Amino acid sequence: MELFDFTGFQIHRTDVKMNNYFTKQLKPFEITPDQWGILSVLDDDKATTQKELAEAIDRDQTTVVRMIHSLEKKGIVMRFVHDTDKRSHNLYLTDKGAALKAKVLPVVIAAHRHATRYLSETEINELKAMLEKLYASVNEE
Repeated sequence: MELFDFTGFQIHRTDVKMNNYFTKQLKPFEITPDQWGILSVLDDDKATTQKELAEAIDRDQTTVVRMIHSLEKKGIVMRFVHDTDKRSHNLYLTDKGAALKAKVLPVVIAAHRHATRYLSETEINELKAMLEKLYASVNEE
């Protein structure tokens, strides 16, 4: 088999290009695609624990803690000790974080539309379904 015959290579190659494109779109807002993932999950009036956040963005908790710390320094995220579990933290967006999320969302939507512009809505849905199946097959490991 040739390199381009391997699905993993094709997915990785596409992911690198999409991540680079997305990074350029987010640069004016001084956030990374991973930080956008956090912003998109967090809310300004509903608590999310670090564990819930890590699961939602599919990252290990150590990486998430580092990203949260960076966003805290920027004044985008607040972290409070959990009421019942002192080892856990509740996360919220600050007013600045909520405003940033609202400002970035249209850019994210436009970037998504740009990246998928050659696909029909049906193809996008089929691609999502296939990627979920691939993810499930390797997530079992």
